[in-house]
Amino acid sequence: MILGFFLLTRCQYKNTSVKLTKPMSMVEKMNLPLFVSRKHESKSMIIDIRAISKSESLFMSGEISEDIWEFKDSDLIKPAGQLIYEAEASMLSGELLVKGDFSAKFTFECTHCLVLFKKTIKLINHSILTPIEGKLTINLTNALREDILLALPNFTKCDQGDEITEPCPASSDFIESLN
Repeated sequence: MILGFFLLTRCQYKNTSVKLTKPMSMVEKMNLPLFVSRKHESKSMIIDIRAISKSESLFMSGEISEDIWEFKDSDLIKPAGQLIYEAEASMLSGELLVKGDFSAKFTFECTHCLVLFKKTIKLINHSILTPIEGKLTINLTNALREDILLALPNFTKCDQGDEITEPCPASSDFIESLN
């Protein structure tokens, strides 16, 4: 079964950036000289350097479905979703610059009341700069994993979760015990 592929490019017209999307022909699918955004999930974020023109940026979006986090079973944090990204890749003085938005959902345990809750960690307008050094492809999966792991909060409270609107039930007890 052939999945639908779309070629995503950027063009400059009077200082405005416009994203153009067109269905790819079978010939383009076979030669894939440019980065292709697939409608299905991938296992890593690999960028083909040959696909990037020195004067243009390439738009990429997708999901990394494989568990890239390397958590142990004893860790209090568990992955609860995929790494989702929308980014642009461009060449900058012999280096690859990737700028965009990256997010992943995790399950945390509240440090006050021990309730499990989900929270999305977002890196908005995040940049990754990596040397090319003669490589044809660059895998950014580990760099993204490390940046998101560094953004994880140290002490999580359930009222910081995505779906919880009430304060942590143990917050007042915890504050009173400090006095």
